[in-house]
Formats: sequence, structure tokens, C-alpha cells
Amino acid sequence: MTMRITGLASGLDTESIITELTKVQSQKVEKVKSDQKKFDMKLDKWKELNKKVVNFYNKTLSNLRYDSSYVKKTTSISNESAATIITSGTAMNGAQTLSVNKLASNGYLTGGKIGSGTVRPTTSLENLSGYSATANVHKEAVLDEEGNEVTPAVTDSDFKNTIRIRFGKEPAEGTADTREYVDINIEPGKTVAEAIAAFKDAKSSSGYGLNASYDATQGRIYMSSSKSGEDESFAIDFEHSDMRIVKALGLDYNENTDATHVYGSDSEITLNGATYKSNDNTFDINGLTITAKQVAEDISIQTSDDTSGIYDMVKGFLKEYNDLIGEMFTLYNADDAKDYAILTKEQKDEMTEEEIEDWNKKIDEGLLSKDPTIFRVMTEMKNIMMKSYDFGEWDTNKETGELVQVKTSFWSFHIATPGYFEGEEEDRMKWHIYGDEDDELTSSKEDKLKLKIEKDPEIVTKFFKSISSEMYSKLGDLMKSTDFSSAYTIYEDKQMKKQVSNFKTQLKDEQEKLTKMEDKYYDRFAQMEKAMTKLNEQTNSLAGMLGT
Repeated sequence: MTMRITGLASGLDTESIITELTKVQSQKVEKVKSDQKKFDMKLDKWKELNKKVVNFYNKTLSNLRYDSSYVKKTTSISNESAATIITSGTAMNGAQTLSVNKLASNGYLTGGKIGSGTVRPTTSLENLSGYSATANVHKEAVLDEEGNEVTPAVTDSDFKNTIRIRFGKEPAEGTADTREYVDINIEPGKTVAEAIAAFKDAKSSSGYGLNASYDATQGRIYMSSSKSGEDESFAIDFEHSDMRIVKALGLDYNENTDATHVYGSDSEITLNGATYKSNDNTFDINGLTITAKQVAEDISIQTSDDTSGIYDMVKGFLKEYNDLIGEMFTLYNADDAKDYAILTKEQKDEMTEEEIEDWNKKIDEGLLSKDPTIFRVMTEMKNIMMKSYDFGEWDTNKETGELVQVKTSFWSFHIATPGYFEGEEEDRMKWHIYGDEDDELTSSKEDKLKLKIEKDPEIVTKFFKSISSEMYSKLGDLMKSTDFSSAYTIYEDKQMKKQVSNFKTQLKDEQEKLTKMEDKYYDRFAQMEKAMTKLNEQTNSLAGMLGT
């Protein structure tokens, strides 16, 4: 910033004078800043609205185009304490019988008490009473009746300082142990806490793992499989483990009567006489997801069409449409804020907080006022909602007795927009289901939509597929990429981004003009000050001469 010292000779407030002389240009700079800020706010407003339109397009409209969205099923169960059921559209209607025979469980190991006195997590394994420096004895190979090696011979060097954990269900007697395993190395100098950490970090090739902890109060180590089920179960392979470490940690449940070990088990259910197993109590069977919770027999389940599911889907579609069209209506019909500029600091200093808030609110609300793009999108959506379709239905004319062709529209299901005297202006584009218990405006009227879904779900499906498909297609056309807009964008985002750059250039130009204008005036006043200083010097010299 240039340091300027002015008015010394003339005594004039040149700063104020120059500010006044450049006031028009300063206002131009402030106007560009204000326009730029409002434009940025408008761009953000468009991004927010566009996101809602795209979400409506990609999710709700896209899903409603397909028959599968209208196939809703529900299943009741006689014993909700025993199981829960989630029903997909592929499930078959009818009654079935279910029994929960067994729940899944984790493999579990409760270690025996270790050490003497108080054992802390920081205690070294060598300080535990169970530790012995005596090496393991050699193990001979185990052969089956035909002389084939079932378990190979092992020596001390094979498993020194190692505990081998095997994952999976116990092999049948006399068969080779092909379970996955992981060898955990635990040096005698390690602490109890370090041993626990080593168990928790162990993972087999397929990702099987353990939970492990030490309870100092009980003086025991506890271990469990990370997941339930037979395949997730675990056991210590004593043949391939350093028994000094195993005993020191109290994990020798093969000999230590104070320790216990159980294998994990799968859950089991019987559905219509067929038996199914799962490792996590959940079964996916023919469109039903059954989660077993409690052992029980003779449970009755009944699957049927879920008319309330279709009703809720239609209701959800209308709510999203109403929210979107309502927001567009509000934005379009707001008062224009073109006469409201962004407040400068000086202006804010002269206003109350409430006045500032009201001012900024008017700007925000009026950013998209009378926007032609919003009007076009609203109009297209409204026109589609007003359509009727010919699905080949015929009805008898009550007066003439003749068969007449019936066209299906929203009114066929008693879904309508409010009349002139029934709702405010901003609500007259919104659709209401007659008889909807959540709708204050129409809850007292007959619910024809629910009746149609129960008696003629096919016509409901056809109508809403047609409406959603046509609106999906129209919004897709409006959101196609052009020279001025990107794909999935209803507003001209490319054009607006260019305008942002134009504002930056314009602001730079106006600021440069202001700087040049200020420099010109400061230079002129500096020359005047210089001339006046010289004149004052001459006057003082003349006065001095006359005085003598």
C-alpha cells in the first residue's frame, strides 16, 4: 500500500476530497463486487435445487418405472420372539411351518488360573508358575491302519516358542487335519499383555481370527472366535505347540481341568420339513430372510401381498414431487431482489441486526425469481401429472347403458390438487390422496387408492409406471449435456461458470480504473502542495526582507 502524506502546505483534507472525486468509480467497483457475490449465491442456489432434482430422477422416478417396485410382500409370524423375517418381492404367498432347532455360537476357550498371587498384564511369561524350561518331548508320526501318515512326526525345533491355532470344525477321528492354521510366536520373555496382543493379531489365510483378553481379577485368559459357526471355530494344536508357553498361559485344556474349550456351532432351522444350516443365525431362503433368535418349534408364518407397501410407495412419490414442485414455485414467485445490493460494511454500521437479516433474506429469496428454467421444469412436470392414459379399460355408462372407454388419471384413485378455496396459492400444484390419514386436508374423505391397490393392483402399477417413465424421460431430456450445461444439470452451469470468470475480469478492470484515478488526483494535489510550499517560502523570505 502506498503511503501518502497530503495537505501539509494547503491544510486541505485531500483524502476526503479525492474520495469524493472518485466516488462514482468506487461505486462501480462496489456494484461489481455486489453483483459477483449475488451471482455466487445464485449459483449455490441452483446447485442445491439441481441436487434435489437429480436425486428425485435417479432414485424415485427410476425405481417406479419397473414392475419389481410394485411387487411388495409381507410375512407374519406366530412367534416373534423366536425369529424375525424380511420378505422380498420374490417370496411365494402362502402358509409355512418353521422350527428353530439350534442357534449359532462362537468357539470359546476359558483358560485356567495362571501364576501365583496377582498376575498383571505386564508380568513376563517366565515369571509365571506354569512356565518350565523343559523342552517338549519328540512326537512320533501317527499312522492309520493302512500305514499312511495321518500326523507327521515333530521335533522341538518345529514349534519352539510357538502356539498353533487351527480354525474350523474338528476333523473326524483317524482323518488328516486339513484345517487352516496360524502359528503364533510368543517368546518366553514376552508379557501377558504382549501374548494377548499376538493372539488378537493372528489371522489365517482366509481371514479367520480371534478375540482375546485377560481378566486380572479371575487370573484367566479368555479367547473366542471372531465369528460364530463351525467353520469359524478354533482349537489349539497341542502337537505343534510349545507346551511350556501353552501351560504358562493356562491354555492347556487337554490336561488342565481348570480350563475349558468348546467348538463353535452353526445354527439350524427346519422350514417345511427341510433342514438348513447357517454360521450366523441368518438364512436366505426363497425370498425370505429369516433371522433365528430363540429355539422353538411349530412356528407358523404367512406370506401375502403387501398392499400397504405399494400405498406407502405412491405416498412417498407424491411427497417428493410436492416438496420439489413447492420449492420451485416458491423460488420462482419470490419478489425480485435486483434492487437489493450486498451491504457494505459502512451500510451495515448504520443498520440494526434485524434490518440486516431482513435485507439479506430478501436477497436470498429472490435470487431465482422469475427464472425461465424453473418455469419450464415446473410446467413440464405439472403437464405430465395432469395426463390420463388408455389402458384398454371399459365401463358401463349409467345413463345409456353403453360401454365406454375409461381413461386412467390421478382422479381415478381420488388423488387431486386442492381447489381454489381449499389451499394457499403455493399448495395448488401439490397432489393429495383422499383418505390419507396423515393429510389434514383430505383425511376425512374416502380412500379410493387403497381400495384400487387391493382390488386391481395391475391398473395402479400401469398408471404409476407410465407417469414415472414419462417424467423420467422428460427430466432426462432437460438434463442432457449441451454447450451451456453439463449432463444431469437442469441449469446452464457451464455458462454460469464463464460468468464467474467475467466478473473477476470486470472487477479487476474497475479496480485498476479506480487506482489510476486516485493516483492522478493525488499527483495533482501533490503538485499543488509543492507549488504552495514554494510560494510560502517566497512569502516568508519577502516578509523577512521588509521587516528589516
